[in-house]
Amino acid sequence: MKLRGLLTLAMIAQVVVTAVALLASQAVTGTGFGLAQIIALTVSGAVALLLARVCMRAIETSQNKRVAAQLAEQAQVGAQLTQAVIKTALDAFVQTDERGIVLEWSLQAEALTGWTRKEALGSDVVDLLIAEPLREGFRQRMMRLLPELSNAPIGIRFEASLVHRNGEAILIEASSTSLHLGGRHLINTFVKDVTRRHAAEEQLIQAQKMEAVGQLTGGIAHEFNNMLTVITGTIEILADAVKDNPPLATITKLISEAADRGAALTSSLLSFARKQALQPAEIDVNELLEELAKLLLATFDKKIEIVTKLDAKAWLAFADRGQLSAALLNLAINARDAMLAGGRLTLTTRNVVFGVREAVAVGAGYAGDYVEIEIADTGSGIPPAILERIFDPFFSTKDVGKGTGLGLSMVFGFVKQSGGGIKVASEERRGTTFTIYLPKAETSTLRPAGYDERKIVGGRETILCVEDDNDVRQYVTVQLESLGYKVIPAANAAEALAVAAEGKTFDLLFTDIVMAGGMNGRELAEQMVAARPSLRVLFTSGYAYDSLHAQGRATLDAPLLTKPYRKAELARMLRRSLDTAVDSAGDAIPTPYSVQADVEGFLRRQATEDNSRPRSRK
Repeated sequence: MKLRGLLTLAMIAQVVVTAVALLASQAVTGTGFGLAQIIALTVSGAVALLLARVCMRAIETSQNKRVAAQLAEQAQVGAQLTQAVIKTALDAFVQTDERGIVLEWSLQAEALTGWTRKEALGSDVVDLLIAEPLREGFRQRMMRLLPELSNAPIGIRFEASLVHRNGEAILIEASSTSLHLGGRHLINTFVKDVTRRHAAEEQLIQAQKMEAVGQLTGGIAHEFNNMLTVITGTIEILADAVKDNPPLATITKLISEAADRGAALTSSLLSFARKQALQPAEIDVNELLEELAKLLLATFDKKIEIVTKLDAKAWLAFADRGQLSAALLNLAINARDAMLAGGRLTLTTRNVVFGVREAVAVGAGYAGDYVEIEIADTGSGIPPAILERIFDPFFSTKDVGKGTGLGLSMVFGFVKQSGGGIKVASEERRGTTFTIYLPKAETSTLRPAGYDERKIVGGRETILCVEDDNDVRQYVTVQLESLGYKVIPAANAAEALAVAAEGKTFDLLFTDIVMAGGMNGRELAEQMVAARPSLRVLFTSGYAYDSLHAQGRATLDAPLLTKPYRKAELARMLRRSLDTAVDSAGDAIPTPYSVQADVEGFLRRQATEDNSRPRSRK
């Protein structure tokens, strides 16, 4: 506007100067304002107008160039900002045209797919990233999405399975938007790798499913154990009564054996449900696998090669030795069944240290030190369609009558209950590898002293028996009285507390752990021991794991008698609980017998030293 104002002033000045010149010429010559002066003035005005128009066009051209330069600079800055956003974004960026030809490929896209920018530009994105059998279907899907993408200002979001350059599958989440630029149709896509997240979600769903099934299975097994406790116990009484009648004795034996099979079945169910009471201790896994290898060499077909690769520096594991042996034998038998034509079974141990992510990936309880046990075969492998179901209870691919479907369920439950993890990798016609992770043993754990199970020893003490199942309570009362004990029965914790409040004396509290009525056996024992520190406690349950692992300090060392049990086991556990001497505060009292062997050894050494010492002559 300033330039235009100056131009206008210049024109006015030109007209004024021209008029002054003409007037001056007239004054000098004395002639009037004639035609010649008018023509001169008109020409001058025309020249002025032409000059003004030329100047204005020059000004407009200059301004247009300046605006264009500013727009170009802004576009360049915008492009730089866009590139900066793409380069610093956490997700990969891919730009294609409507045919799928790659126009832009970020560094994150290189890291995600393995293809460099130079290799990707100009290539068909479907050929680069989609498995060959799926390419045609993917293209058709993209063509159907293009109109929807053009009409969606915020774009669309979808998931897809891509293939890395090295052949690995990648699950991605993509967000695409459409852009029309210069007559071209561009598709901008940000891609995020969600493979790990998806695996974690699947693992969570599987864990929730297994937990739900485990809760149901454990509850059913608990009820069966109550019934089996009565059956296995009373059959002993019947067997003793009909021992002189061979036909009836045979029948009682059949019933007893059937009850034992039922007990074994519920034990497997509880193991899967992670409700089995374990006795964890330090285990030398190398020693255990060497024993297993000897057993397998002696029993497996010679066409199966047994190979051990044991880390000499493997840590001690903390788990139940018997349950671990059963789990490893189960896996070995499954491997044998998968190698009917022969093959190789490899047993491996090593130490591993897990961070949080690694521990979650294998389903371990926490980050830390673990002992890894690997059992690998070269058998037929497991089809992918059933791989996710192999740990489900009663799921089996064997012929009817050749398996219960509880083997792998038991292994899974035992490992998880032990605070470890398990994973399986399998490929059809190549073999299967099961890998177990068990927590490293931190401190030594003493095993309880054994008892002679062949000898049934009773007593004359008084026992407060707390059991909410009426049949089990009656059976236990009969068995306890047959062993010579005085029994005070109680149907629940409230009745037991009422007995204690009345001041009745009793030497041992024998209580079920899982009971109805609000207070379980553990809480009852804690309350009673707080009032009577010298009171002995014996727990019993067919569903004991959770309650025992939440117990208080006062009953930390109280033994557990698992259901179903027989009279001999009941008698042994009662004496184990009653024969440990304790003082009024509930602390163990060393008995003379506990140090007798050391005393005698000391005296023998002293006598030997005295005899070997030369005697001085007087």
